[in-house]
Amino acid sequence: MKKGMTALLAAACLTLASIPVGLTAGPEKAFACSKGETTTPEYDYSVSSHVLYGMVSKLENVYYKGQLYKMATLINDSQLKGSFTRTVLTAADSDQCGASLEVGRDYLLYANNRLGRPAVSVFDVFEGEEAARRIPALKNMDMVPEPEPGVHTVTLYPGSNVKLTLDGSAVPVTATPLFFKDSLYVPMTFFRDILGYVTVWNSDPNRFEILLRSEWAGIAAQGNPSQSEFKDSVSGIPVGSEPFEAAVSYSNVQVKVDGKLYAPEGQPFSYRDVVYVPLRDTSEKLGIKVNWDPATYTAQLKDGRPIDPLEHPALIMKLSSGREGERDIIIDRFENDKAIYHYDEEVPYGQTVTQWTAELSDVLKQTGGTEERSIRLFLSKGEREYELIITEGLRNALLTDSAVRKSISYTLGKDLYNWPEDGVIGMLHIRS
Repeated sequence: MKKGMTALLAAACLTLASIPVGLTAGPEKAFACSKGETTTPEYDYSVSSHVLYGMVSKLENVYYKGQLYKMATLINDSQLKGSFTRTVLTAADSDQCGASLEVGRDYLLYANNRLGRPAVSVFDVFEGEEAARRIPALKNMDMVPEPEPGVHTVTLYPGSNVKLTLDGSAVPVTATPLFFKDSLYVPMTFFRDILGYVTVWNSDPNRFEILLRSEWAGIAAQGNPSQSEFKDSVSGIPVGSEPFEAAVSYSNVQVKVDGKLYAPEGQPFSYRDVVYVPLRDTSEKLGIKVNWDPATYTAQLKDGRPIDPLEHPALIMKLSSGREGERDIIIDRFENDKAIYHYDEEVPYGQTVTQWTAELSDVLKQTGGTEERSIRLFLSKGEREYELIITEGLRNALLTDSAVRKSISYTLGKDLYNWPEDGVIGMLHIRS
């Protein structure tokens, strides 16, 4: 059993599944892509960022990060985990593990944030009897019992081998992360010292609260230690992956983000005076997307906070090759159906960007009906960027229709567009 748990730890996605992955219900689907070992419903739930059940009302081709995907819009019957969402992405080709969804059919979807948006593969989708069998248990999985205040002896798993990244860059975390009850926990100070959020612990004889305020201060921003009673070091956590017994303290903690109370999927606890909170649940309440890479044992964090219309973000068009080290091109406008553009790079203080002019097809490096660079659209405010999903209709029109290019030219670098709901931009959002 000990050997089985150790192997499972290495494969878990921010979780420790309590049932070995070999004990699963239902046959594995046979496609050109390969899932590897089959999994249990409990494991599928624990590694997902969103679990929902509903009917597909629309299915369309879209482009995201320069790649073609299928996007399903759903009429949700049940949101069983994660924040409300009504769109999911899947690969356009079944050979890439794309799910074969159909309009008018009901599906149970276990989505994750590997793309920065809720996405599913063929192995994350269930329907019919299998979906009906899973749903009753799913409705109870997010019910977290509140432990009695006081000291409890529990089983923890060390996360000394866990790595964390923020927007692709490695970030330190102290004290050592811990696995507990199917989730990865990190010290509360992680959100202050690395993510720049103000973390405050308010306590009086009758109330304990964790307060998070989401003023974004950037990577490695330092909070004010005087605002927090949190400690950021702990001893006694063993190296490796073997479980150990620990005395942890519960104190009826409530968690508030920007003043709003939320019920975490795992209750915060204190271990040797360090306050631990569940990484995924707390991060996503702050708008930070979390994905787990089991191959490298890495929790990948990405700032995914939607930009509010009241912030008046600008619409930015980029052309990306996807090749490492190659700069993106930013389209400033179109004049006489030629692209006026500059390269996405830092400009020394006091200097202006160098602009270039060329046919869009030349900038895209179109040959034989294909492009070396892909069109991508972003909402931008200050240092923050939020990539939009582009409908196939808008993407094709930008490539072929000079009138559409002229229309979007009035909008680029400005906020003069119709607001894209669900982060999806199409022809209706570009003013003519």
